[in-house]
Amino acid sequence: MSGVVRAKKRRLSATEVRKTVRPGDSGTGRHLRDWGARLVCVRHRVDRAKGVRFTTVEIVASKERALRPRPEPHPGALVYARVGVNEWELENRIRTAKTATFDSFLNVWQMRYETAVRLKLKRRLLLRRPNRRVGFAPWRSEISNIPTHPESNISAHPPQDPSEFE
Repeated sequence: MSGVVRAKKRRLSATEVRKTVRPGDSGTGRHLRDWGARLVCVRHRVDRAKGVRFTTVEIVASKERALRPRPEPHPGALVYARVGVNEWELENRIRTAKTATFDSFLNVWQMRYETAVRLKLKRRLLLRRPNRRVGFAPWRSEISNIPTHPESNISAHPPQDPSEFE
């Protein structure tokens, strides 16, 4: 043998849960006193192969505030989606749906939310309505759901010349 020590795989013995007891029920007094409000339940297990009976305690290890998901728009609400310049397949999919229109002034696709969900465009939706006074949909990553390039100098959306639209 070349000095390599191989660890034996330790097979966990099969245990069966005999009884699960909630805090405050008979038999949980000592554990309730030890763990208090963190106690979730007490389980009594039996390992028949080894002939052992043991007690396990389930407790809450940490408690954090859950993030609330952003509310989804009404299915009929108008939403705006951005499609990249070289994404021909996606653009063709949107065109064949015949329920979306391209706004060349803002450079975005306008459609109902239910259409965006059906075409699997939820991640491409703009978080805010594009500003018509400026003439372009926002390119900043905090407004757009399209991820930016890892190199900060390369934008996810190519810059455009405003004179094209005059």
